[in-house]
Order: sequence, then structure tokens, then C-alpha cells
Amino acid sequence: MELALPVFVKQAIYWLSFLYFPLAGALLWQIFVRKSFRILSILALIPLTVLAYARFIEPQRLLIVEHEVEICGEGLPGTLRAAVVADLHLGIFPHAISTERVVKHINGANVDLVLMPGDFTYHLEAEKFDKTFAAFSKLDMPAYAVMGNHDVGLPGPDVAAPLTEALEKVGVTILNAKEAIFSADGKFLRIIGFRDYWAHTKRNEDLGEMPEKASGMPIIFLQHNPDMMMDPDLKSFDLMVSGHTHGGQIYIPGVTCHLTFACRTSRYGYSETPLGKLFVTSGTGMVGLPLRLGVPPRIDVLNMKLRRCRDDINNLV
Repeated sequence: MELALPVFVKQAIYWLSFLYFPLAGALLWQIFVRKSFRILSILALIPLTVLAYARFIEPQRLLIVEHEVEICGEGLPGTLRAAVVADLHLGIFPHAISTERVVKHINGANVDLVLMPGDFTYHLEAEKFDKTFAAFSKLDMPAYAVMGNHDVGLPGPDVAAPLTEALEKVGVTILNAKEAIFSADGKFLRIIGFRDYWAHTKRNEDLGEMPEKASGMPIIFLQHNPDMMMDPDLKSFDLMVSGHTHGGQIYIPGVTCHLTFACRTSRYGYSETPLGKLFVTSGTGMVGLPLRLGVPPRIDVLNMKLRRCRDDINNLV
């Protein structure tokens, strides 16, 4: 998904894409007015229009998608609704979904908490952090986050320290190698954040404490990269929430999974694993090319149905 190109080249691709409009106009004139080379003009216009859709329309289609998840633990049974948003990649592409739009959609979704598994930035200057993320102060519910690979300089500059400071200023709880307890109406969640998995594998940074699974509060792991599922030291959990894949960003069946890492663990959505349940969001932003195709920006809402684990024991007696 990420192209190894200088930042100025990616920015040039972004601005050159506006040439679609005069070029499309010239092809339409060729087709309907001059009426010469009509077939060639049509054949040229179709792929250009698909690229224009991927550049100008789909990246602005911010969707709310709901999913059902069942987990167990102590506390009152019931449902907690968690919004999941990741991979905003705010920076060099001005048409990325803004934090203002994200906050407006989340506040309208009637959720109890927000989970943010990283990659807030994409070559965004640190002096712009306060303004860029100010809207998060208007969230109506607690938000928990970890850093992603782009936030910690893989690739790009390492902005984890100023980003953490800016996000904490607006009320986002950063859980890089930390944990927090969320409670609402007698229902509890233990949220454990980990450092980015690439930082662990490429720079040998400690992921954070890996707790043993035990009865008690449901455990949610917050990790940017779902490839942590392949770590030999991974302990069991109730639910892991990740991002990183962008759902492929440009999803072409049979092609995207072959050419990128998007499908290595899970491209998008909910899955069951031997260690626990996994949910991977496809995020809202873009890297490499300023395009999204077949994977519109999403804020996912997890309807987490909590039940008491001892019910399973009772059912076996």
C-alpha cells in the first residue's frame, strides 16, 4: 500500500490529479462534438473516470458500519457500544477525512467509548497537531488510543511524543504499554494498549505487558497492527482491535491480497482466532496514493454484548 516515493512526489500526484477535469472535458468534446476517435476516447475516459472516483468521491464517503461481538466477564450483562476509528493519516493529503467529521459522526452514533488503534499522522508537522486534533475535545465519551507505525517513524518522522501530548490535551487517553478500566452502568472493560508491532519487530521496542487471561473483566487489546496475532508471546484475550491494513485501500479481489500485506492477518472486519476475537478496521485515511477504491472510509461500531462467563460453567453442570 505504501509507495517508497519522496513526499513531494506524492504531493505532486495529488495536485496533478486535478488535470482529470480538463482532460475529461476534452475527451467528451471528442466523443460528442467532434465525433472522431470516439471508441478510443471512450476507452480512455472509462479508466480515467474510475480513478477520478477513487480520488475525488470515495475518500469522502465516511460510513458508519455496525458489528456484533459477544464477550464475557464479571459485572452486569448488557451491551457496550464502541466506535473504532484508525488510520486517519492526516498530513500531506488535504482531502483526508478531518477530525471534525470524525467527531460529528461518532457523537451521532450513540456509543459509550471510542477505540483508536493508531496512525493519526502522515508527514504532518508537529506544530499543526493542536489545531488538527482539537476537535477530539468535543467527543461526548471517553477515547483510548495507541500509536501506529507512521506515528512512530516507520516510515517518516517519529512524532509519538508531541502527538501523545497533543492528544492528551484534548482528553484522549494514550495507552502505549499502559492499561485503563472503562466502566458504565455496572459494565466493565479492561483495555490494554501495546506499542506498534513494527516498532517491536524492526526496532526491538518492548510491546508492553502481556497479561495472562483470567476470569474477571473482559480484556480488550488495542494494537495498531493485527500482525501481532503472529507473535509467539501473545497471550489470550477477549477482543483485539486493530487497524493498519486500510482494507487494502485500493481493493481489487484477487489482486490486492496478492500484491500487498493487507490480507496477511485480516484485511477488514471481525474474525475468531484460537487466542481470542479480532476486529480490524479499514480506517479513514490514505498513504502512498491519494486514492480509495472499494474501501470507503469507515468508522466501525462494535456492539459488544457482555455476559457473565460463569453462565458457561452453569450450562455444563
